[in-house]
Amino acid sequence: MNALKETKKKHLLAILKYLYLHNSSTMNELVENLQLSQPSIRNMVRTLQEKQLIQEVGNDLSSGGRCPTRFALNEKNYLILCLYVQVDKVIYQLRNFNEIKKEGILFYQSEDELKKTIKDLIDQEKIHCCQIAVEGIVYEDVYVTDHHNVLEKHQWLKDIKKEINIPLQLQNDVKMIHQGCYFTYQQDSTYYLYINEVGIGSSYFYKDEPLYGRSGIMGEIGLISLKGKTINQQIRECQNQEEFNEILSLLLSIVFTMIDPKRLELSLDLKWRYEKNIIEKVLNEINQSCFENLYFHEDVSSMLFDGLVYRGVVYLLKERIERNEKI
Repeated sequence: MNALKETKKKHLLAILKYLYLHNSSTMNELVENLQLSQPSIRNMVRTLQEKQLIQEVGNDLSSGGRCPTRFALNEKNYLILCLYVQVDKVIYQLRNFNEIKKEGILFYQSEDELKKTIKDLIDQEKIHCCQIAVEGIVYEDVYVTDHHNVLEKHQWLKDIKKEINIPLQLQNDVKMIHQGCYFTYQQDSTYYLYINEVGIGSSYFYKDEPLYGRSGIMGEIGLISLKGKTINQQIRECQNQEEFNEILSLLLSIVFTMIDPKRLELSLDLKWRYEKNIIEKVLNEINQSCFENLYFHEDVSSMLFDGLVYRGVVYLLKERIERNEKI
């Protein structure tokens, strides 16, 4: 009985996630894309309507017979605060699904000041969930950085949670960029590399999810040692464009040969440029299809916040399904 109940919850969440990713859907579209039977979809859609988790948003034109009804998530009760915590500032967006209610940048000088900044932001709005992206290896409520060439553990979220009574979750920044990128292509077995002045962030995506690994370290290619230093440190100490091209070429070669992704997404936010012709030459020596599957992105901020709001919505959907015993 419990197994059947858990399966039903899994299918209900799949419907809700599909509606969020595609804005709306008819029952036939859900049947076709989720590989569930029409009676099952019909019953679950009715259940979700009764619980006010989804609503009717109009009808499609008919090709004969009744006009198909289109369903979408009920937008109320999904106010999410999305934060991107960097070395000295917090970039924030207050989001209701895809609508930005408020946004801004706040600076801080210490972790105590950071904690106060975040608590003040949460207190100002009646939010339902807070998703926090950080530069580092995330494991539950803690993350680790190596910005100063030593591993530093950051535990300030634990202090905030003692005083805040809403869900707060830490997320790795590049995994959230990758999550946002998924809205565009929705393809599994993809890899993301993001390089800025403090090092490399990376992510592997499989079955709708960025993979974290047993201790949160999966995909952190910047921790690989090269000539006695981590690749993160090599990036921080890079002296010229030629040296950067060498490091980047090595990174891309490692990803394509060891991980063999369907797509590799790449973004840079540092003084060195993306020199397409050099990278193309290097990758073509491995396999011509490698460069064809490399996609360069210049602006990642919108993808990051799309990823954060998605994680917040999915968390709230899961919570509401779990909380509703009669569902």
